[in-house]
Amino acid sequence: MNPTLKWKLAFAFLLVFAAGATTGALFGVLHLKPHFLGPPHSGEVGEQMREHLRRALDLTPAQAAKISPIVDATSAKLEAIRVETAQRVRNVMEESEKRITPELSTEQQKKLQALKKKHHKMMMHHEFGPPPPDGPRPSP
Repeated sequence: MNPTLKWKLAFAFLLVFAAGATTGALFGVLHLKPHFLGPPHSGEVGEQMREHLRRALDLTPAQAAKISPIVDATSAKLEAIRVETAQRVRNVMEESEKRITPELSTEQQKKLQALKKKHHKMMMHHEFGPPPPDGPRPSP
């Protein structure tokens, strides 16, 4: 095998590898990211539960229709728990901040506020904030 052919084969192999890696990365970002970045949006819990049960149990359409209200009720209860828990976490964090702030210098207090803003921005970017009062957030 001559050296030119070896380089061409190596380049082709590298090109195929890069294309596969790019495809895998795009798939991961578009399809798997929501599963790793936090809980599903409120309307998605019921749909995911319904679809999982349908596939795992091979439900007939009649069975799926009968369990649908149960899944909806469960989903609503889970969403209420999620919202309540999120509020409790916020309350604890706010209480902690109120107790920490007097112990800090003015400069440290400014840094704490900057950290708080950065954290808030990150949470909103990843849609971990509370749902709007009139219903679930729209899906991205």
